[in-house]
Amino acid sequence: MVVICFGTRPEVIKFSSVIKELSERKIPFKTVFTGQHKELFDDVSDLVPAPGYRLDLMKKNQTLNHIVAAIAQKLTPILNTLRPTVLLVQGDTTTAMTSALCAFNMNIPVGHVEAGLRTFNLNAPFPEEGNRQIISRIAAFNWAPTELSAKHLKAEKCSNVEVTGNTVVDMCHNLNYKGEYGNTVLITLHRRENFGEKMKSYFEQIETLAKRYPKLEFVFPMHPNPKVQENRDLLKHVTVTAPMGYFDFLKAVSKAKLIITDSGGVQEEAGTFKKRILLCRPNTERAEGVKAGFVQLVPDNLIEAFEKVIHNPEHNIDNPFGDGKAAERIVNSMINRFPKLNKHD
Repeated sequence: MVVICFGTRPEVIKFSSVIKELSERKIPFKTVFTGQHKELFDDVSDLVPAPGYRLDLMKKNQTLNHIVAAIAQKLTPILNTLRPTVLLVQGDTTTAMTSALCAFNMNIPVGHVEAGLRTFNLNAPFPEEGNRQIISRIAAFNWAPTELSAKHLKAEKCSNVEVTGNTVVDMCHNLNYKGEYGNTVLITLHRRENFGEKMKSYFEQIETLAKRYPKLEFVFPMHPNPKVQENRDLLKHVTVTAPMGYFDFLKAVSKAKLIITDSGGVQEEAGTFKKRILLCRPNTERAEGVKAGFVQLVPDNLIEAFEKVIHNPEHNIDNPFGDGKAAERIVNSMINRFPKLNKHD
């Protein structure tokens, strides 16, 4: 049996193609939803079967350590009961890191989907950079989305490194949305390291741009985090909405003229739809987009960066993050290591 742990909307999205592949091959699995993004789960719940286990651990104003302790306390007896052949985690969330550590401490092999992303700065992004480095060191499988990610893992002497592509590209390929260049500047900002004065500065610059370019529609589906919402009143000329449903958001990405974000996954999705990104961060663990030329790091001066690209945003750069077959490669990798999975253990 395979156990899959997830807690955030991106994890559900990026696991959906893996779960679909397991289902089609009739390989037994159970899912555990920690509830780390409980308020955003309903939007993507149809992508996966109802969770076999829901931990519902989130409480108001709890710290990262509270989340770690709650996951460890609630997940351990579940794993004791199921004793899976392998436990899968995705990315770099607190859910992923803690679930992987629980399994490792119980001598259960861990498979890490989207392994090897690195900034080599534990403070940016925080705590994600630390989380993914911890997972890679203890994982039995490190499924890297790109050759660069695999290079990082091999340099760290991590186990069983295999390049698979990114599972979110599987999702985008399945939707067949047509990429167009409309009149919208799509915005998402939510990263912890941008909270405070940095976030306020980005908001002020976005408002300046919205006033300067009235023929463009600046659309900002705003994250519910209070640290983001506290700057909402600065945006007088921006269309601020509640967080979009995932498929609505992908449609918006596919039709946008330009994207302003500090997100990780949006870089991969935008690459599929051939959109330029102004990335409001000093670095990125997805350097492939920067090297390819459609992602530009913007640690400070968003206005200057925007004005350099807005008049010529179109490009035809191939997406470096995958070809839509990542889930197939991941499941093949598990079966090669544990043939009994294919015998419905």
